[in-house]
Amino acid sequence: MEKIIEYFAVNPVHLAIALVLAFVVLFSFVKKLLKLGLVIIAIFIIYIAFLVYTGQEFDPDQFDEVGKKAKEMINESKESIEKTIDKKKKEAVDSVLDGT
Repeated sequence: MEKIIEYFAVNPVHLAIALVLAFVVLFSFVKKLLKLGLVIIAIFIIYIAFLVYTGQEFDPDQFDEVGKKAKEMINESKESIEKTIDKKKKEAVDSVLDGT
């Protein structure tokens, strides 16, 4: 880490280039997040317009139910992945101990 700091202290042109590149990467990341947010808002507005057009009522509890189901699915998949990882770890340890 000290070598990197020393390198940039000795070469200020490279430091400027690195800062510009870091700014470009950060700016593009923020730009993509803003686009994603705008798309989500647009989809939500279209959904509300669809509900109004079809005469259905907007029920915020629907989103709570969907959120709960999504959390359950994520937790189930997380547990499944953890079990698979533990199984593979045990298999790897057993194979190392057996000498194969």
